[in-house]
Amino acid sequence: MAGKLKKDHPTRWKPGESGNPSGRPGKGAAIRRQLMEMTPEAVASLKRGIEAGDVTCLRIWAERCDPSPKSTFEPVEFLCDTTDLTRAALSVIAAISKGQVAPDVGTQIIAGIAAAAKVAEVDEIRRELEELQKSVEEIQNDHS
Repeated sequence: MAGKLKKDHPTRWKPGESGNPSGRPGKGAAIRRQLMEMTPEAVASLKRGIEAGDVTCLRIWAERCDPSPKSTFEPVEFLCDTTDLTRAALSVIAAISKGQVAPDVGTQIIAGIAAAAKVAEVDEIRRELEELQKSVEEIQNDHS
């Protein structure tokens, strides 16, 4: 039992209770609030912190003022056989191999096709289940 706390240990917190309810005081939250309004004080405070080597200020600047650009995909045009989902996926693979579609974009398109296939599969199962239920009801009505 060494190293384990007993459930009735006097310093044990109650379930749902924090050991530090007021939280750790810090300047980061205040700077973030000011920064949301982009007050001159916030910018000056960040600048002073960064110049003093404060990593938190640098992180806040990086996250809020100089965020990394979000990935975006440019529209692509290629001949896609939409006869069925399998042919659509194969069309994407062919477009990738011909250099018409970038591999990462093609992967996203194929993921979309796969998601559509799952939706179609669930829809088909639902239709088949409804047909089976109707058949069972008809059989039960015939026997009554």
